[in-house]
Amino acid sequence: MTIDDIEDSPPSERLSALLEALPDAFFFKDGAGRWQIINEPAKRLFHLEGIPWEGKTDMELAELHPDFRDIHAACVADDEKAWQARQLVVVEEKMVREDGQQAIYETRKMPLFKVNGERAGMAIIGRDITAQKEVEERIRQAAFHDDLTGLPNRRFLEIQMEQAMARADRHNRLLAVCMLDLDDFKPVNDTYGHEAGDEVLVALGKRLPEALRKSDFVARLGGDEFVLLVEDLKDLDDLANILKKIEGTIAAPIPLRNGESIQIGASMGVTLYPFGDTDTGDNLLRLADEALYESKANKADRERFWVLFGEDVQKEKYTPAQQLLDAGALEVWYQPILDSRTRKVVGIEALARLRNTDGTFWSPAKFLPQLQIGNLSDLTKKVLAQSLADLSLLDKQGSSLWISVNLDPRSISESCVTCLQEMIAQSTVDPSRVTLEILEGNDFLEQQNALNHLLEIKALGVRLALDDVGSAYSSLLRMKDLPIDEIKLDQGFTRSLEERPQDLHFVGAIQDLAAGMGVDLVVEGVETGDILDAIIVTGVSFLQGYAIAKPMPLAELQIFLQRPPFMISSIQPACLGSMANKSSPIML
Repeated sequence: MTIDDIEDSPPSERLSALLEALPDAFFFKDGAGRWQIINEPAKRLFHLEGIPWEGKTDMELAELHPDFRDIHAACVADDEKAWQARQLVVVEEKMVREDGQQAIYETRKMPLFKVNGERAGMAIIGRDITAQKEVEERIRQAAFHDDLTGLPNRRFLEIQMEQAMARADRHNRLLAVCMLDLDDFKPVNDTYGHEAGDEVLVALGKRLPEALRKSDFVARLGGDEFVLLVEDLKDLDDLANILKKIEGTIAAPIPLRNGESIQIGASMGVTLYPFGDTDTGDNLLRLADEALYESKANKADRERFWVLFGEDVQKEKYTPAQQLLDAGALEVWYQPILDSRTRKVVGIEALARLRNTDGTFWSPAKFLPQLQIGNLSDLTKKVLAQSLADLSLLDKQGSSLWISVNLDPRSISESCVTCLQEMIAQSTVDPSRVTLEILEGNDFLEQQNALNHLLEIKALGVRLALDDVGSAYSSLLRMKDLPIDEIKLDQGFTRSLEERPQDLHFVGAIQDLAAGMGVDLVVEGVETGDILDAIIVTGVSFLQGYAIAKPMPLAELQIFLQRPPFMISSIQPACLGSMANKSSPIML
């Protein structure tokens, strides 16, 4: 179309050409809301190709075009806002573009009225502002969030703290402001590089919000400092439970992209609102920072990783067993396990011993009650590490054995699984030669998360054993659900066989149960030659007890394994009913 053509064309054609030239969607509706004029961008936006739109209201079009029912309903509501305002109204509406992507449109609606005040029509222009909104969101994100972790920054924290204080006043609840600082973070940067340090911060930036409740808030101040706002607290017990979970979250190993994995500690200072001089957010942060200083200053002997402002630091009181364990007094001894079919030692159980300062040994019965769950996790890690190293030495000697290590069920967690994974990966020992013995008499094994963790451990390739089976009534009920490879019969059923030979039938029943389940059975408490001979008759394959060997350190075990196979004294089935006739002890 030339300039002359435009000048000679009717005004309506000129208007139509102008509307089609607009990149924005244009609509004109009459006073009753009926669509009268739309341009091509509007037709594409509402997917109106092939739909008789002219003269239809939005709700009539919704019937013809059900996919746009909600959008048409929103248009009607926004139109009414413009009619009521009797002036230009700008609204934002969500639409689906012709490419199928959801977009945000800035829609300008100008109502037109007749001289008598009746509604004459409405001119509408819609512009896609999705890209603009994305830019605005990026600017807002940069202004209120940390670039590295994506967590809220100090500016966002100040706003949130004012709101949290107001909520605490309104609901008559406590607000805890917790200043958190990572322990020994600088060595991470020095040893692995600043990229690894950033990975640690990013990992914690994801973990901390997940460990908190939805009502809580975490921000990064900079460096390795974070602030937590813990709301809606009734008392300090509420807070202590939450912070205990936070401590576990921080302590869990953090895998790095280079294949390494590190663990980090933390110190925390806490202040409460509305106690004391805490009328402003700045004061809360200052007092929490002072408490943090106290926490870091007493890091060596504090009982917990956080300090409440104004309280004396609670110093941890170590039990004698904890002191020995920390001092490196642990020794790992081994008790052989005999295969009755081959008369050879095929496995060993790793047993922890603590050597006291006077040179005497503490048995597990003495020192385990003095250890906390964290100590038990550390104990298992140390015993397993020593066992894997010693097993490699025995391999070089020509003794290819499997090894059992006790694992307290209360210490089983995600961090436990990660730790086991790392230790197995670093060892040359095939994980199928490692059996983790889990004590059955603990309610923890009845929890679903325990089963999930056991499945994760099993996926590492290690074997799982249920220890002391028969010591609690629930063991048989849970055995069918646990992913075990082995059961160990409680010693109480074998040690008393000489006085109660009828208990041998129970041993036989457990053997049948193990065979039916397709798992191995190890009978402990085989303490005398008579008991050994009697157990052999039941067909049990794996035996453990003093009649075979007592627990011994590695050096003695190496000598022991060089001896000839065991000789079992011959016994007739009739002896089952009369164990009073003492048979000769086994010979080495």
